[in-house]
Amino acid sequence: MQPKLGIIAGGGNLPRRIINLCQDTGRPYYVIAIRGHASPDSLHGSPHSWIPIGKAGSAFNILKSEQVKEIVMIGDVKVPGLFELRPDIRTARFFLKIAIKSLVNFVGDNSLLSAAASELEKEGFEVIGVDTVLSDLLAPEGVLGAVGVAETFYADIEVGVSAALRLGKRDVGQAVIVKSGKVIIEEDKSGTAKMIKRSSGSSFASEGGLLVKLKKPGQDRRMDLPTIGISTVHQAGEVGLAGIVIEAGETIIVDLGGVISAANEKGIFIKAVNLKKDPRTLSPQIYLVAGEPSGDRLGARLIAALKAATRGQCKIIGVGGPEMKEQGLESQFPMSELTVMGLAEVLPRLPNLLSRIRKTAAHIQEIKPDIVVTIDAPDFSLRVSKLLRGKKIPLIHYVAPSVWAWKPGRAKKIAPLLNHIMTLLPFEPPYFEREGLASTFVGHSVIESGADQGDGPNFRIRHKIALDAKVLCILPGSRHSEVSRLMPIIEGAIKLLDTESLHIVLPTVDSVEAEIRAAVLAWPISPIVVSGDTEKFSAFAASDAAISASGTVSLELAMAQVPYVTIYRFNVVTAFIGKFLVKTPFVNIINILLGREVVPELIQEKCKSNIIASYTADYLAGSESSRTQVANFNQAITQLKNGDVLPSKKAAAVVLDIIKLHAGE
Repeated sequence: MQPKLGIIAGGGNLPRRIINLCQDTGRPYYVIAIRGHASPDSLHGSPHSWIPIGKAGSAFNILKSEQVKEIVMIGDVKVPGLFELRPDIRTARFFLKIAIKSLVNFVGDNSLLSAAASELEKEGFEVIGVDTVLSDLLAPEGVLGAVGVAETFYADIEVGVSAALRLGKRDVGQAVIVKSGKVIIEEDKSGTAKMIKRSSGSSFASEGGLLVKLKKPGQDRRMDLPTIGISTVHQAGEVGLAGIVIEAGETIIVDLGGVISAANEKGIFIKAVNLKKDPRTLSPQIYLVAGEPSGDRLGARLIAALKAATRGQCKIIGVGGPEMKEQGLESQFPMSELTVMGLAEVLPRLPNLLSRIRKTAAHIQEIKPDIVVTIDAPDFSLRVSKLLRGKKIPLIHYVAPSVWAWKPGRAKKIAPLLNHIMTLLPFEPPYFEREGLASTFVGHSVIESGADQGDGPNFRIRHKIALDAKVLCILPGSRHSEVSRLMPIIEGAIKLLDTESLHIVLPTVDSVEAEIRAAVLAWPISPIVVSGDTEKFSAFAASDAAISASGTVSLELAMAQVPYVTIYRFNVVTAFIGKFLVKTPFVNIINILLGREVVPELIQEKCKSNIIASYTADYLAGSESSRTQVANFNQAITQLKNGDVLPSKKAAAVVLDIIKLHAGE
């Protein structure tokens, strides 16, 4: 036998339908009728008690005494103001807990409704949705009735859906009326019927417009799904509306047959849209995690592309740096806590990193986003993904770990943790696909960086550098460990150069700028320290040669056609272990793409001031070797493109496609 059902009944016809079902099927039930809202006629032949809305304590006691197990809350209820409510102690305690200000806006207040469900569950009841009891109430997908949707209405449908979702995010109402691409009126706490009535007297007549009524984003579907009935159709007809748009599977239709008949009679179309099939109207909640400046840059471009693809409807949450923040991300903690590289460097910070991994995974599980996209920083990102495995949240990793360079067996370990991986390099997908992980080469983000668009002449003028003077660009990295290890070596190289007519520019990032400015105080030449991509790329365009740490900047310099030498030095322990793990003969991505050493790699024991100075002097002089290097750059950069689609747009499309696929499961 089914458990006894408690029906908390407000106004309208739905409580009676549930009562009829219980009576027809023999299911035991008991009704708590909200005084002043429930209809006495709907309670005929039913065990019930009349309870004022402010007497929650009495209702709980009655339901327990009746041995009710499941509760459904159904029917229209408007909560009175604080002084009209006159709550009992139990109700007053509840409202104090969730904030008294919610009293003035009970209907449609998601936080209040969810809190009410939570209180019922604490009392030992299971709160269920009305669709669990009456499964035929939810709107099926498609056009309902004989009246079709003219193509001219599709633009208004899109405008109305976006507007209704924005309204729902503000937790104000569920419905809008739109006409000729404009929202002419929005629902408030007085409800849909009064909004429709007001529309006929608005400055923009509603005749020929559309009523769009949707579930609020994040709304507790057990408590307050949007509802339409025959009266809604009649009201729409009275003001001359052309159609009604609702959400399939998330809207209650009271008397589907009657609603369709009324719509046919009035010449009104009813379209039930499946928002989960269209990411532009899905208003997806996307969780991004970036752990270092290059990932922050990728994340910022991805956010911009996602906003463009969803017409600003996506909500971005997560962890990122200044560039992602500029795109609207509110980072859960400073990204700089994750910006660390090398085995020996990680160990002292391991406790904090492990704590951040756990807290990030817990936060994701708490808010349940539509998708999680981790960007690079695999030591952090993949550990978060491991904690989220099996939680029914799609997981994408952006920037494939370099399994082709070291520990190729990692691909097999990574595959079960993710739903998809997006790669920057064209040869990477097969490493993961052979392990069963879907992969997409989206193209390298350097293609859209603007690294080749710098204004060199203007940079020289602004910084008082003669047009024929030699300029050396220094790029010591974006991590503290890199800067502390490389800056003294670079200083030694500069001291070996002819500095009489040499100018030095040093692009940097916020996380290490103070450290760099302190380090250059003792240099024989005072460098021009700049920050931001615009200044960095103009510095590239003004430069004759560069000394660069290994990383994404290697590709940016190639885009800018600047000859350079790659340098790097690891911690001794990291370097020793790396000798046994690294499987590729090169570390510079240009060399890897071309299969030969085009850019000199001065790594570890080769990373010495005199060797660096020798190559740099050669490049500053415009030697044949520097011209040969530059001539090879275009060949490598071409391999990083994926057709004519920008990498960020391709990545955004992958993310939204996976959201859509997951939503349809």
